[in-house]
Amino acid sequence: MESVLVFTFSPVQAFIAEARRTSDLYVGSQILSELSRAAAQAIGVQRLVYPAPFENDLPADVPNVIVAKVPKNQAEEIANNAHRALLERWKKLAVTAIDNLKNILVSKERGRDLDEILQIDDTWQQIWNRQINHHWQVFWAAVSIEGKSYREAYLAAREALDAVKRSRVFEAAEEHGPKDSLSGARQALHTRDKGPREYWEEIARRVGGSKLRPGGRERLDAIGTIKRFCSIALEQSFPSTSTVASAEFLERARQQAPEALRTYRRAIEELLGENLYKPHKNDPDWPYDGDLFFTETLTPNRLEDSYQHLVDEQHKLLIRAREELNLLYAALKNRPSPYYAIFVLDGDGMGERISTLLTQRDPEGAHRRFSQQLSEFARRVPDVMRRVFSERIAYRDSTPREGSDFLVYNGGDDVLGFAPLSIALPLVQELAREFEQVVPGCSASAGVAIAHHLYPLDAALAAAREAERAAKSVADKAAVAVMVLRRSGERLLVRSRWESLHDRFDALVAHFAKDRLSSRFAYELADRATVATDLPTDARRSLLRQLIGRHGGRGLTDREEESLAQQLTGWAEELDLQLSRGEGEPMRSGLLEVARWVLLARFIASGGGA
Repeated sequence: MESVLVFTFSPVQAFIAEARRTSDLYVGSQILSELSRAAAQAIGVQRLVYPAPFENDLPADVPNVIVAKVPKNQAEEIANNAHRALLERWKKLAVTAIDNLKNILVSKERGRDLDEILQIDDTWQQIWNRQINHHWQVFWAAVSIEGKSYREAYLAAREALDAVKRSRVFEAAEEHGPKDSLSGARQALHTRDKGPREYWEEIARRVGGSKLRPGGRERLDAIGTIKRFCSIALEQSFPSTSTVASAEFLERARQQAPEALRTYRRAIEELLGENLYKPHKNDPDWPYDGDLFFTETLTPNRLEDSYQHLVDEQHKLLIRAREELNLLYAALKNRPSPYYAIFVLDGDGMGERISTLLTQRDPEGAHRRFSQQLSEFARRVPDVMRRVFSERIAYRDSTPREGSDFLVYNGGDDVLGFAPLSIALPLVQELAREFEQVVPGCSASAGVAIAHHLYPLDAALAAAREAERAAKSVADKAAVAVMVLRRSGERLLVRSRWESLHDRFDALVAHFAKDRLSSRFAYELADRATVATDLPTDARRSLLRQLIGRHGGRGLTDREEESLAQQLTGWAEELDLQLSRGEGEPMRSGLLEVARWVLLARFIASGGGA
């Protein structure tokens, strides 16, 4: 006789969100996948219902909820083995993080004792042990199929699991003293004789700006130390927000201005010397961070903060680097966009879908097939990202960085990643299309946050999650919501179903980029839409036709102006039905929402400029 086992652990979202850098976000996601993988392997890959094995192996990213069919008399033993395997993998990551940090430090100061270099004492060790040993909460429930259907056993196991999670029988560990920089909630590591700021100032001075901000401004606890120094963090670099924002600029430089790029690179190497680190070592053209493509980086304060490099404002090497960067701008007739996108894609109504499948004649088989479809989608996600990047940015086959390099997590119906501003919407739209093709009868919605490359990452991630919730509020879902976080503090939120977005938004961006529509059209429509959104359809179309005619630029014929007015009117009509009305919101808010999409199109076409 067998049982249905449901196994999970937490915290998950909070663990991922504790990130000051994209590498923190990526490594945190990969750590979660590693812990899930250890638990799944202990349960037995062939016993898994979810996630479905792919060619007798686990998918690349393993979700934190595992469903398996196990022998009834071994269910508790198997669950406990999975629990132990998870914690053993966690502790191994912790040990390797400390070993890696020691090795980095000893390479700077040969001949000294490793523990002396890291300054480990009883105070440090107590903080470390408390945080490592009390971080993860593991939950599981198993229900026998004896006398029940698979459906009844699965639903009973999920209900029991939810009850166990709500009970919160664990004791929270108290965290006293100054807190770490990533979570802001746990005590930062320090010694008896040195406080957190002094302690981490010394560590940062030895490991360099690629891992820690100088001056003790970035202080880590045990969890943050693992994220920064475990093997995953050292073996795989992840593009920074600056690198993501400037990705399209770099690719154009490779192809259109290779000599100007090489000359600027030489100027940067002369300026920063040994303080220049290479996060992308395999890139022969530009192995450095994308922040060096922004003039605001080439200032004494920023160079000291990011590269621990002291230089005077009038130093000839700094002046030359600025001149060469401006020549690179001139060669490309453009500058990199300072904005990037972070996106979250999530399947709609997955719980309801599983409940429906469980009513079929073979519920277990239906559940397994559904799980296999999710695994197949996860397998295709990197290829979709590579294809969209290649088509939209004209990546060459020899380009060292691929679109999939911007993928953080890919767990079946849950995808988290980054994209340059210009291709963010086409990318998530293509991922949603792929999801619908691979998982028939299901749809996916996405939340996208567009932020300045210097905007706090945790706030950008929170905005993407907020946008995802806004997308899920659209009637019948299969929708996207975009939150724009202007550096000035101004916010813009837009929503639409994918079927309404279609190619309308792409066309708007192209019109603004080619000066076929002026910025005044976007701003005047936004002003007028507030009072015009409740107008009848014909009046809306007349208003749009008038504004397009007034603010149309080069190349728009009368027929094209009329066609654009009709398209925007149709979009507004569809949005009237899709958007739930909030308190004080007009009965027909579709035109107001279209006006916001027009503002977003202008913003993207200008690269995030004014």
